[in-house]
Amino acid sequence: MKNFFRRKYLVKPGIQIRYIIILGIVMIVASALVFFIFFDALMRSPGMDQLSAGAMANFQRTYMTGFFWVTILFALFVLTQSVFYFHRIIGPLFYFEKVMKSLASGDFSVKVHSRQKDETKELAALINTLADNTRKSVLADRELIKQATVAMDAGDNKKAKELLEKVSLWAKVES
Repeated sequence: MKNFFRRKYLVKPGIQIRYIIILGIVMIVASALVFFIFFDALMRSPGMDQLSAGAMANFQRTYMTGFFWVTILFALFVLTQSVFYFHRIIGPLFYFEKVMKSLASGDFSVKVHSRQKDETKELAALINTLADNTRKSVLADRELIKQATVAMDAGDNKKAKELLEKVSLWAKVES
């Protein structure tokens, strides 16, 4: 299996865009709450009733404009960072799906390669251990079957039976 390079940032666009939209909605709701709470607190603060109508309108316009730009810049920063963060989680999951399909088809020569900043290094190591242990066990079983075949050809059915009883004892399965 060739090595899959995970350089695309939207490897599973449906999932990633959905989470970005959810994050955007949460940010909009949180920003609206913060805006109205602070605006209300500022308007009720002592001395605000002393301002003229023009000064009050100028204050409100300045507050809204400043809050709007700070919120937009913060939202762009957070959404951009979330694309990279989701890439560190969803990118490896996308790769794991490809590796698991290979394993399911019987190709145990695959290896999961994790990048330095991936959040799923432990899972990658476990999948590699699973593939290695399964590959080793299958090779050991094949060797036992070869030995059992040789024993049967030699007429030693007792030895062949003993060898075949050892086949696949590594797997914990229930009947």
